Amino acid sequence: MGEQVVDEGDKGGGSDGLETDDAGRLYLTDFEHDAVLRRLPDGTFETVAHDPRLLWPDTMSVADGQLYVTANQLHRQARYQGGQDRRQKPYHLFRVPIDAGPVRLRAAGGTSRA
Repeated sequence: MGEQVVDEGDKGGGSDGLETDDAGRLYLTDFEHDAVLRRLPDGTFETVAHDPRLLWPDTMSVADGQLYVTANQLHRQARYQGGQDRRQKPYHLFRVPIDAGPVRLRAAGGTSRA
């Protein structure tokens, strides 16, 4: 099984979420830089979203040519801030145009699942 693992290198920041699109690209959150990166099929990375409000980007989803990503402020929870909850409302859901759709999975028997 170890033969199937490939080291693709270091992207330069911590991630807490992954998503793919139907163009063969991989999206990675970068909570250290308030950003979302995209890894292209050739292995290069590009920034698709960067915003100071994108605090600890986490869950992502692709729909209707858009990438949706939440900013969950995990690092501001009381657990990580000496007992003080430093999260700030409103919480943000970002939408970024990506000109691609979601990956469609096929169930056994050839039926499509979204």
